[in-house]
Amino acid sequence: MKVYSQEEARHILCRYHNIDGAEALYGKTGVEKIMQRIHSIQYDPLNVMSRNADLVLQARVRGYEEKDLYNLLYKEHKLIDGPDKEMCIYSIKDFANFKYVRNEVHKSVISTLQYRNQMGALDILDDVKEFVEKHGKTGTKDISIGEVKESRWGHKKLSSAALDYLFNSGELCVVDKCGTQKYFDLTERVIDSQDIQCDQNMTIEEFLEWYVERRIQSVGFIWNKMGGAWQGHLISKNEIRKATLQRLIEKNKIEEIQVEGINEIFYISKEIQPYLNIQTSNSYARFIAPLDNIMWDRKMIEKLFGFTYRWEVYTPVAKRKYGYYVLPVLYNDQFVARFEAEPVRQAGEFVIKNWWWEPGINPDDDMIETVAEEMRHFAHFLQVENSKNNITKLGVRKNERNRKI
Repeated sequence: MKVYSQEEARHILCRYHNIDGAEALYGKTGVEKIMQRIHSIQYDPLNVMSRNADLVLQARVRGYEEKDLYNLLYKEHKLIDGPDKEMCIYSIKDFANFKYVRNEVHKSVISTLQYRNQMGALDILDDVKEFVEKHGKTGTKDISIGEVKESRWGHKKLSSAALDYLFNSGELCVVDKCGTQKYFDLTERVIDSQDIQCDQNMTIEEFLEWYVERRIQSVGFIWNKMGGAWQGHLISKNEIRKATLQRLIEKNKIEEIQVEGINEIFYISKEIQPYLNIQTSNSYARFIAPLDNIMWDRKMIEKLFGFTYRWEVYTPVAKRKYGYYVLPVLYNDQFVARFEAEPVRQAGEFVIKNWWWEPGINPDDDMIETVAEEMRHFAHFLQVENSKNNITKLGVRKNERNRKI
């Protein structure tokens, strides 16, 4: 069993995800390449600076613009929205295999309809499908079939609940988004028939092997402890996961590794090796999304990086340690800081509200200059000006400001 130092393990993760920028991944082509590697990124509609999926990609792909992901999802249909870890974005080529996940989601959707007393949505599925077939792209505001009632949560219209049911069952897929509003169409009109049909000979064990190895590749490497990295249907069950990992080891698809100072065994895909042969000699800094793939298991990150992170969007204001939407800052394979920015659409520019250096971090000239350069890149990604006051948040003295940036 290979043993790595914690420094080596951190480097493997950052290199594999191209967070170090060693590979020339650029624009839409770069997005396609990184998605072939990590397979899935988590979708979240919150848009303080940018949405989570866009933040994930900007940290890996230079010159990335939000339109790159939009085009791959809703113009070219190379990527698709669907349940994975949570609601995620993944390759349309994976759609068929996700039949097994959709079967599990179906059970959850039925339970939700029962709880919300909306089982009547199942009685209008054919009517809703007929409407979508006739009208094409359909949002919840475009259709009103069945009962309408006031509700503090969930769908008010049965037709909206029916659209959600048909999406989760795979009969509809998302073909456009405007803000948080989803628009649906028949899956058969969006995805090629061969990408819709699941391999009828694929057993559940074969699916689990594909799915577990794929999840390992989404993170880079993972330990077998329940956490965010193993979230989702089927593989969140320890006995299923343990048996599947063992079969993958026996088939030489994954291997066990150990990290010095950490007792748990980690599992890494054999597919990771080609990406580790590329090295960078330059310093780098990256602003990391709260739901970035490498942040999926925060306990693992705490062990490897000595960095404790909690996403505080659902934490009451009085109990927050940092802020509502805080981004970690990576510098040369190490988390060195975190920051909270003003909502970009309100501020009209990239304005850092609060910046916190991690305990024990004493930023030198290289760190300051590299982080300041990343601020400029980040503002360019956001398509706004970089506030002139941002550099002062790093603790740079006024008379040194021009030299540092």
